[in-house]
Amino acid sequence: MMKTGTRQPALAFDAGFITGVDEIDDQHRNLVSLANEAALVLARDPTESQVRHLVQELLSYAIYHFRTEETLMREYGYSDTDAEAAARHIDRHRRFAARVVAVQEALDRHEAVDGAALVAYLTEWIREHILGTDKLLAAFILACRSERDGEPPNEGVTPA
Repeated sequence: MMKTGTRQPALAFDAGFITGVDEIDDQHRNLVSLANEAALVLARDPTESQVRHLVQELLSYAIYHFRTEETLMREYGYSDTDAEAAARHIDRHRRFAARVVAVQEALDRHEAVDGAALVAYLTEWIREHILGTDKLLAAFILACRSERDGEPPNEGVTPA
């Protein structure tokens, strides 16, 4: 049930993806790993079952990650300080989940899913999300932690 295409390049987790918030960075490494696994699986001729498993794994982990970020937002009062940025961040989470659910629903209807397009979406979304909204959130969290702990913010991390 897959349309195969050219193999997508792997998404590299490099220093630019480091936010300085360990729990977020660890989860980002896992998301990048899942996107790379998706690229490998979808570049071959996967069975419908393999694709279903992959999509479910991506959705489950993404939801876990989003919960972590949203818990941190509440813990540090992100929406109290920048309600617009917090709302935009959460909206991006919801739109990503809806897109992955749409792929699941297409599979349920036995429709072909364009594997190359899915991988392109995943890698671009992850890249943009980490370098954009997640860097902003992380800078806020690091500033709060620094203020709380009386330490200077992590100087090795630069916001997007």
